[in-house]
Amino acid sequence: MTRYDLLSPRQSKDGKTRWLKVGAAFPRDKGGFSLVFDALPLPDKENRVQLLMSEAKPREDAGYPGPADRPAMPAGLDDEIPF
Repeated sequence: MTRYDLLSPRQSKDGKTRWLKVGAAFPRDKGGFSLVFDALPLPDKENRVQLLMSEAKPREDAGYPGPADRPAMPAGLDDEIPF
């Protein structure tokens, strides 16, 4: 399944723009996208909320442990967490 990252711009102390991942978007079978937010984006100085939807980076590139790095789940707790 194709997944997109939802990114919100934040100004850092040195004046540069950082893009903070706030959620994900998934294409729907009937068109459009479903948006899932892990955090709500904050408005900028002009009270605008801006999001960038870009192709998702592989989890290994995003700093998440890969499947080989994850510890084995105890028996009975091996269900997938949806987030």
